[in-house]
Amino acid sequence: MVVTALRSKAQVQLVPPQFTYFNLIKYSVGKDPLVMVEPLEQLPSGDFLITLRVRGLRKARALAALLLPKKAIGTVQLKVQVRTMQGTLVKPLRRAFTPSGIVKLCQTAFRTNALFRFAATRKFFGLEIVYPVFKARIIQFGNDDLSDYYGNYNNAAAFVFREVMRPRIGRTPVSASTVKLDRT
Repeated sequence: MVVTALRSKAQVQLVPPQFTYFNLIKYSVGKDPLVMVEPLEQLPSGDFLITLRVRGLRKARALAALLLPKKAIGTVQLKVQVRTMQGTLVKPLRRAFTPSGIVKLCQTAFRTNALFRFAATRKFFGLEIVYPVFKARIIQFGNDDLSDYYGNYNNAAAFVFREVMRPRIGRTPVSASTVKLDRT
């Protein structure tokens, strides 16, 4: 008896980082009926652009203030811009914010986001930190993640928001967190 084995060449291809970052925004900030994430666009410079269309100027300004406007992943450069639904480019607010002002920004930006619960501050050793608090949910999307059997990207919603939000506004740290789970 002769056994013939067919050999297929396995090709491993990883999702480029710009698609992963795009999906981080799409499945976190984009989980909002007032936010539309447009398809990823490659600019003539080779950089990539992620555009969010937002209903409501106050919400758009708050998001522009909270989100990272640029992200470098290796040699890949990504730009994030916020526009109104009518297409007007929204610039991040450029004023000093108190911690309570940043809490209000979070409430304005994420009030209608399905993953957002609330925002609050807490002092540690004299430093006041702003905590936008998100539901205890997993954000998952296909991504060729070799550490996952099915190749999915899996992470807690709060950790995904940490990836796409500014880590501080002015001198105030901002740390996305998860709701307290009832352990009974």
